[in-house]
Amino acid sequence: MLYCIIFIIIIIFYLFQINIDIDKNAHHVNTPRNLVEKEIYGEVEYFIVHNHNQSDHMFAYVRKTNSHKLDKFGQIHFDKLTSLQFIEVVGIDRYVAFFKIGQNFNYILDRERI
Repeated sequence: MLYCIIFIIIIIFYLFQINIDIDKNAHHVNTPRNLVEKEIYGEVEYFIVHNHNQSDHMFAYVRKTNSHKLDKFGQIHFDKLTSLQFIEVVGIDRYVAFFKIGQNFNYILDRERI
């Protein structure tokens, strides 16, 4: 029974670094797209599979972090988790870990930055 509880707890928390393309001109009408790749971090609430035109697509419903910053030691930190967004799973780059220090600081442990 203890193994089942531990397994369920591990499955609930998926923390990832995600690469998404953002259109810098999205708020302008009739302007060409200016796509910029942005790195975001988030916690996956759940995964879904959607079938469209006989093709399956997998999406993650992600609670994103607010803007992340580097501290004086080069470690990434953020203040809080913010809005939810559907992201196609192919955009998920790698698994990361979050840990909280004190009341206001949440740090991201990313192997590529250590």
